[in-house]
Amino acid sequence: MRSLPRLWLLLFILLPLRGWCGQAPAASDAPDKKNASVAGKVLRLDTGEPLKKARVTLQSNGEPDFSVLSVTDEQGQFIFENIAPGAYELEVSRDGYIDTEYGQKRPGTAGAILALTSGQSVTDLVFKLARTAAISGHVFDEDGEPLARAEVKTYRASRKPGHERENYDDHVLTNDLGEFRIFDLSPGRYYVAVNFRHEDFFGRAPPPPAQGFAMGYAPSYYPNTIDPAKAQVISVGPGDDIRPVDFFLHASRFFTVRGRVICAIPGNSEASRQVSLYPQGPGLAQALGGIVDKFQLKDGSFVLRNVPPGSYDLFASYRNGETNERLIARRPLEVANSDVDGVTITISRGMDISGRLTWEGAAPNDAGDLHIILQPLGEAEPFLAYSVLRPDGAFLFKNVPEGSYRPVVQMSAPVKNFFLKSARYGSATISDAGFTVQNGSDLAVELTLSSRVAQLSGVVLDADSLPAAGATVVLIPDPPHRGMTEHFKSMTTDQHGRFSLSGITPGDYKVFSWDVGDDSDELYGADWFDAEWLKAYETKGEAVHLGEAEQKSVNLVLIQTRNESHGSN
Repeated sequence: MRSLPRLWLLLFILLPLRGWCGQAPAASDAPDKKNASVAGKVLRLDTGEPLKKARVTLQSNGEPDFSVLSVTDEQGQFIFENIAPGAYELEVSRDGYIDTEYGQKRPGTAGAILALTSGQSVTDLVFKLARTAAISGHVFDEDGEPLARAEVKTYRASRKPGHERENYDDHVLTNDLGEFRIFDLSPGRYYVAVNFRHEDFFGRAPPPPAQGFAMGYAPSYYPNTIDPAKAQVISVGPGDDIRPVDFFLHASRFFTVRGRVICAIPGNSEASRQVSLYPQGPGLAQALGGIVDKFQLKDGSFVLRNVPPGSYDLFASYRNGETNERLIARRPLEVANSDVDGVTITISRGMDISGRLTWEGAAPNDAGDLHIILQPLGEAEPFLAYSVLRPDGAFLFKNVPEGSYRPVVQMSAPVKNFFLKSARYGSATISDAGFTVQNGSDLAVELTLSSRVAQLSGVVLDADSLPAAGATVVLIPDPPHRGMTEHFKSMTTDQHGRFSLSGITPGDYKVFSWDVGDDSDELYGADWFDAEWLKAYETKGEAVHLGEAEQKSVNLVLIQTRNESHGSN
């Protein structure tokens, strides 16, 4: 469970600390003997002292939506009263400490589900919070002078190069002394990158230099390299204060890209017209961010300045402010050791694809708000088509570029109570490989949904045949269908080792239970969407076939992924 946004937390604090809820399952604020209560205390891990002002959030796991907040007192105590029976997630947070969940085995992993029965009183919960960590240092230029307003970013490390994840909440700018400090870091392995551009505080680029090229600083990675492949990780433990992590940037030539956007769409002054240049490759390669300019409505001209050498994707986009029509084009671009002139990129209308969605049998009353997307097949595709479903089942995708796509039906409710039983494009069945859109075709998409979803429940036991609380259970489709990530299901067990997966598309699966968290944190290397990672555990999964509207139960043995021991809260 992720932390609640700060604005919501402020709202909770301003409201009464007990008894407030959103769509509460409890019938009223009056005590009810059939309802449950939860109480405990929060301590510092390092000293054992009580933690005052820790925020404890109890949130329902599924429907109905319910959330309530308590703040610990001077003794670190909290209490929730008059809570309706059900499944809940319980999280503790405090500034300067690592967020912790009930049943969590280690930071960064998911906790256990707290299952409350009628009249149950849970009073012995103890959470021990570890301090967050920090990385600090300086950014200097080639002469050792401090650089102010340099952007410093952190990335979670991954076992697979290119799969590093940027921590978007941890961007900091250096001060006038070139100092930076990234704080509130959870334990893990991190890359640190610095991006500094010759731009003033308001983001305006400097005038072009007289010599025809500019001098600037390419993104730099710890320890002082501009090559992402040579970046080194920094291991961070609870409460660590790692310093100094200093960068000495070296100036290099920056170049200018000039070109023209060919746009056959009638424009107006209110239209949004943008050209952007992004580095190719995922992960650390994206530390540079985007270089953006508007193209001129009259002749489509654009100029992108201060571009370091490298391989890029050039995007041009157009959005009509009156009709909200949006078009996008992409092309690769190499910037070597000189300016690039005469670049052209063409924006054109794609295909409008109509469709209709029908139900096999009656639609469920709790179907929620449905919408349909066309998911591009292939990492190079920048386009994602989206359509809202009309009451009569009709939908329309506008301006779909040529390419291969797969339809995916989504809903606003957290539990999907339907599955896509069949899909056709024209007269052809849409398989896992999707369908191909080509200009000049005039075919429609036909989708059929069924509410006869399957359900799988069971118990996970550890090596000692005891219930495994907080184990991650993952249902994975058999290999021919593993590209359809919407068919994957996962959850954590409750304090009794129980789990229940619902909304399952009928078919053949393997179900696994691991001692890892569900955020696929590269800190521990768990990624069940990765065929290579999964290969080591393939024979340990329990095969299961689920038919329409079928309910099955299975008992699982916990799969160990690490030999090291870890403490728990």
